[in-house]
Amino acid sequence: MPVKQSASKEEFLVAIGLNQQDSDDRRKFCAMWAEVTTYWVSHFETASRTILKPEYASNLGVQRPYKWAHLNPSIINNAIAEIWRNGQQWPRRFYDLGRSDDAKVYNWVLKWLLWHVCRYRDWRNRKGRTSSSGGSSGRVDGTSMQVADGTALPPHDYWSTVMN
Repeated sequence: MPVKQSASKEEFLVAIGLNQQDSDDRRKFCAMWAEVTTYWVSHFETASRTILKPEYASNLGVQRPYKWAHLNPSIINNAIAEIWRNGQQWPRRFYDLGRSDDAKVYNWVLKWLLWHVCRYRDWRNRKGRTSSSGGSSGRVDGTSMQVADGTALPPHDYWSTVMN
């Protein structure tokens, strides 16, 4: 059953038939996450401004990390098709669950993964969040750098739902 791209990880896992409590299912999710993250890093983080919607491409105020809303939907759909085409054979079973004839969605499984990779790569979404242990949320080592406005910046690594 399709879920919205903003659905929680738990909702997503249930929708594709994985159980977060099962270690094998967690490995499967981590492998899919890694596959999409690798694509994201090589195609979106290093890409020219051609990945942006036309109204943002010429706006030099729009800088990396780009927000999902800045990305050209046709580039996102091309990314989904390329990830599916070049993906490992076994995750394709899960990717196939998301196939759709709806041009706005195209593949909800891969779109959910891409959206979350984009979201967790954007440190701007992390203002004032702390974990229950009092440390900074999402960082493997629990540290962060504070800038003048109080925003926590990850110095050289990224946020990940897999690590949370």
